[in-house]
Amino acid sequence: MEPSLKKQLENEWFTIEELRSSFSAIKANPLYRRTPVLVDCADMLALPGFSVDLKMESMQVSGSYKLRGIVWQLEKLKAKLEAGHHCGLVTMSAGNYGISLAICCRTYGIPCRVVMPDTSPQYKRQLVASLGAEELCCQASNMSALLDESQANGWLLSHPFDDLNLVCGYGTILMELMDTIGLPDVVVVPAGPFAGGGLLCGIALAARLLELPTKVFGVEVVPSESNEKFKHCTPIGSCVRTVDSFAGGEMKGLPEKYVGENTFRICFDCVDGVVSVPEDDLINACAVLLDTAGIIVEPFAAGPVAALMTGKLDSCKGEKVVAIIGSRNIELSDLLERQRSITQDTCAAVAR
Repeated sequence: MEPSLKKQLENEWFTIEELRSSFSAIKANPLYRRTPVLVDCADMLALPGFSVDLKMESMQVSGSYKLRGIVWQLEKLKAKLEAGHHCGLVTMSAGNYGISLAICCRTYGIPCRVVMPDTSPQYKRQLVASLGAEELCCQASNMSALLDESQANGWLLSHPFDDLNLVCGYGTILMELMDTIGLPDVVVVPAGPFAGGGLLCGIALAARLLELPTKVFGVEVVPSESNEKFKHCTPIGSCVRTVDSFAGGEMKGLPEKYVGENTFRICFDCVDGVVSVPEDDLINACAVLLDTAGIIVEPFAAGPVAALMTGKLDSCKGEKVVAIIGSRNIELSDLLERQRSITQDTCAAVAR
């Protein structure tokens, strides 16, 4: 990378020093887990010609990578909270961010309010409430109004994806990978329609700031290949996606335009490519992980494995690939039911 481009990225987003500081703070936090890497998984996934390791961020205490970023995000919000002008933290979430924030706030003794869409799985809403947060469920179209009302009443916003401190915290995953298994050639990251892109941006920006040759690919999920709403990113600097999102199917989340301005621009500058996979391929990837290794993964988080299994990243054969497994927060009965449904649909299609 040209020095001028690296400096430009540091001036616009965050510096290498901030990235390293966040890693030190996260490692020192008692909630953080140094998540394992499952190595040499290509045979398990029936991927001849590949070298694939799985980074198990799903094994964070909250069940998702979100906790890692929140630890640094709250470290940077500490001064505002200690000033005593706010009654607590408020956010919006389809589930995983809210769960992770609720765990952190309970540990730190911070009041927490989570605005959730009524499309969120019920068990995620119940989990947020059981962790001591105030869970407010509403139609997605009313979420912004509830957030505005909360902030007007003294609650401090903890942004679920477009906060640069959050993105910086996620970037530490790449640093941890380097400490654990050395430098990967390729990192494949789930970048779902309601995830906001923070994880993808954090890892991609960290790679650019550290001046690594590592390529970073995102995997987005669409209900079907004919219904794609996100554009592929090819070379660095190409368009990564539109700002549209969607709801329904397996990807129950925030069904409006919740792609952040910061995350969009970082993806535009730093991500090497984005591929799309349909819902059925996600469930199939979940089934393979469950059947071969006993790993429970929610469908969105299985995107990197699904992309590899369906040939979307065959250009990475022969390279050292790490797939990020981001979250496990799904009920096993729900996952098994989805697998059965897909099997029945497939059998019916063959019969026709």
